[in-house]
Amino acid sequence: MRRALGVVASVIVVFALAGCSGSLFGTGVSCAGWVSYESDEDRAADADAVVVVTDIREDGTVDILGYAANAYLVSVTESEKGPFAVGEEIRVGSTADNCSNPPYGDGDDMLDGETLRLYLTDAEDSPEWRTITPFDGVQVVD
Repeated sequence: MRRALGVVASVIVVFALAGCSGSLFGTGVSCAGWVSYESDEDRAADADAVVVVTDIREDGTVDILGYAANAYLVSVTESEKGPFAVGEEIRVGSTADNCSNPPYGDGDDMLDGETLRLYLTDAEDSPEWRTITPFDGVQVVD
């Protein structure tokens, strides 16, 4: 009986520790730390491309930092920085906050307006262009 209680206690400890790490084997999700920009100029300086876009259409998902993030096809109406030309259609990943539940909080910023200014990066962690952060990559243009 004493041995059975010891086994049960060991199993409880193992599962309690697994709850802290995200899995039984300790491979929990790590959260990205995001830069907070104080101005549009700071965002633009850090971005690889800045474009104004319209005709925003959902286009599946793209892997960003190990997370299936929303992807969109957009039409460039202004190119303020980077390699894109006016009239070009590009595919953009909408960077999500992988530690938020749900990952897009109150909704994906890419769906907030008909005309958007996107601050983009072609970071090595993704084969697609993506917004620089979940919080500073999209601006609604009036």
